[in-house]
Amino acid sequence: MLGNGRDVIVDVQDVKMVYNAKNRDESTHVHALRGLTVQVYENEFFAIMGPSGSGKSTLFNMIGALQTPTGGGVLIEGVNLATLNAQQLAAVRCFELGYIFQTYNLLPVMSALMNVSLPTVFAGMTTAEGEKRAMECLKIVGLDDRAHHIPSELSGGQQQRVAIARAFVNKPRIILADEPTGNLDSNTGQEIINYMKSLQQEMGTTIITVTHDDKMLTAADRMAWIRDGQLERVANREDIEIQMGSISEH
Repeated sequence: MLGNGRDVIVDVQDVKMVYNAKNRDESTHVHALRGLTVQVYENEFFAIMGPSGSGKSTLFNMIGALQTPTGGGVLIEGVNLATLNAQQLAAVRCFELGYIFQTYNLLPVMSALMNVSLPTVFAGMTTAEGEKRAMECLKIVGLDDRAHHIPSELSGGQQQRVAIARAFVNKPRIILADEPTGNLDSNTGQEIINYMKSLQQEMGTTIITVTHDDKMLTAADRMAWIRDGQLERVANREDIEIQMGSISEH
């Protein structure tokens, strides 16, 4: 038991990612991650920040079982993702992980309800059960009255709320959010952060987000800064609040 009595749910161990690694000409190698190690605890809101090209998106893909590292390992609940076959990885993505993307990734011809309930089909739920679960999630994000509207009939903020509901619908242990407020104005972005925090508390989920948005400081339990493929530092809630207080004073 670590982190104030909480278990480690994601354990990134000395992860390296080298693109063009099979090319003998080392000058063509691109080192996206350079032996990065970090742990994420159960039920925490963990934010990852860093400049463009720092490796944070590559780390996101590793944790999300979307890429395999060229060195080191990513363990989810003690299981090394690199040891799983394609079918097992698909099960992890379906039942253990939920994804929120900057561009929403909603199917344009499907209603909000249908978009949210879609992952339940792959989880083996009946249509009735999936739609019931989807409506529960839409209600939490304040969109149950828009359930039968297609994405083009919704604002950007509403579409992101639908995407958040979809990510939570299978009640995954971990939510991965890639720049969830990146396409939104400041006020709407704060609303999205609040909805994510509410759902996290409602369902006891771990949230890992990659972001450039300083407003994420208000929600994160811990925040990691990545630079040049390496972990620069990790700050806990208390350190973040001290930093925010220092910024406001100046």
